[in-house]
Amino acid sequence: MTTSDRSQGLDTTYTKISSKARFVPLFLSAIFIVGVGIATASTGKSPQQATPPKVEGTQGQVKPLEVPKIIPIKGEDVQGITFADKPGVTYVLARTLSERLSLDLDLDKDEKVMTIGGQTFTGFRRLFNGSIIIPIREIEKLDGTLEPINEDGRVTIQHYANVFDVVIGKKRIEVDKAAQELTAFQGDIVVLKSNVSTGRPGHNTPNGEFKTGPKERMHYSRKYNNAEMPYAVQVNGDVFFHGYPSVPSYPASHGCIRMPLGRNGAAKYLFGWVERGIDVKIFGVYSWESRRTKKRRTG
Repeated sequence: MTTSDRSQGLDTTYTKISSKARFVPLFLSAIFIVGVGIATASTGKSPQQATPPKVEGTQGQVKPLEVPKIIPIKGEDVQGITFADKPGVTYVLARTLSERLSLDLDLDKDEKVMTIGGQTFTGFRRLFNGSIIIPIREIEKLDGTLEPINEDGRVTIQHYANVFDVVIGKKRIEVDKAAQELTAFQGDIVVLKSNVSTGRPGHNTPNGEFKTGPKERMHYSRKYNNAEMPYAVQVNGDVFFHGYPSVPSYPASHGCIRMPLGRNGAAKYLFGWVERGIDVKIFGVYSWESRRTKKRRTG
């Protein structure tokens, strides 16, 4: 056999082997495609939709719904009110509290029982004009919380999304001699407003700025024959706030500031509210000419 014949035989053999080699991958590919088709037909899922492997302890469990967190919004401060006869207790106006908490406030027909947000309150206190005030600790009945901030009595109240501070206002008393009227403030709140009678001519009540001194439930005047001066609060020297049976609309005292007596009188109310060291401002001049003119008109 010649060299040419051997080469030609090798070429033929290579061609046959090469053809078989190409046939094998095609055959395997056909088997794979057929297999995948059978699997898809039996499961109804494509290869990309295959079920992921199970994770121990979590597979099949339903995740609980997350409750959105309430973010409190800080509101403006609320004025607090205190009384000397109830040390350590801070009050707020019931109407203001209900509005801040977005709760309904109702009073029974006799105004002896109050409800806020369905909670009942009795034995509450009032300002002199009748406005209802309640201790801030009562917020706990309404599912609220209290958090003292400092020694000044400032307290943070939180009721769900409502948050505000209760701030104890500064007390002060003003006496307008021209109007013969006394007004007691705590912060911006008028705690008491009452007619008074200041010193008559020759016994003038001094104008100026003073501070309250000692107080006595019953004081006796050394200057005027031990005259009784119930619910007495010293203003300056021999000048006192005190109750008196007669409180005309004009100056009639010996220099003191007379206030109406009685169980619900202004003198008793002021005595229970005021402490020592409260600012007192006395101003104005009573016009006797205006009084004479009024008398002539009405006479």
